[in-house]
Amino acid sequence: MDTMPAATAQSLRQQYRENQANLARLRLLHDAARAMAAGGDAAVATVLAYALEFAAFEAGAVLLEDAGALRVEASKGSVLPYGIRFPVQGILTALLEPDAQVTIRENAVSRLLLPAGGMAALEVLFPLRRQGGSRGLLVLISRQKLARPAPADMLALSTLATLLALALHEAPIANGKKISEDLKRMSALLTPREREVLALLPSGLTNADIGLRLGIATGTVKVHVERIIHKLQLQDRTQVAAFAVELGLGSSGARR
Repeated sequence: MDTMPAATAQSLRQQYRENQANLARLRLLHDAARAMAAGGDAAVATVLAYALEFAAFEAGAVLLEDAGALRVEASKGSVLPYGIRFPVQGILTALLEPDAQVTIRENAVSRLLLPAGGMAALEVLFPLRRQGGSRGLLVLISRQKLARPAPADMLALSTLATLLALALHEAPIANGKKISEDLKRMSALLTPREREVLALLPSGLTNADIGLRLGIATGTVKVHVERIIHKLQLQDRTQVAAFAVELGLGSSGARR
């Protein structure tokens, strides 16, 4: 009985894999387009989830440019939560330029990961292009070692980022008054020591680390954190850290 030559069988398997990969890319764009066409508050978060699942990344976010800052429009995983607004700094500044290109970073500190200063084994940043400029970013992050997406997958994700840029509404004008009011509220509610602890939380330090820096006991730091959560009416330590990032607090308790 004749058997199929090994080379032919291998070629067929390779063709099958390529066909499946192409179908996955088409499905990604199809599903994302349907989610955005349907609209609703969850549309952007749904598209982000599709992108993460397609590329096998564990965390990510959609960021919108907001008058010199970036606002988290959607997030998934251990990253800054929805609604947080933070100053544009470092590599993020270049990625908002009109000629910005997709950027891949390996073994780098990610501005988005929580606790702050988290190391990303792989981070891919797609500018959201619209009308000759960048409206924001689609960011995919993996803490675990992960192979870079194939060129065809990168093209599909870049197309997805363009669809996102077209679908998203114009970012509202930054409400500097609200940030100022939040700073005043924080200053009025917290003691000077509590403000010092608050400013250190985004760094991802443990209670023991904060205690060493401030010269106080670990248990005392824990009490301060609990009081901060209660006074600011937040749910947990992560929300407190995100709140401090939004206000642009530095390690001294003053805005950067």
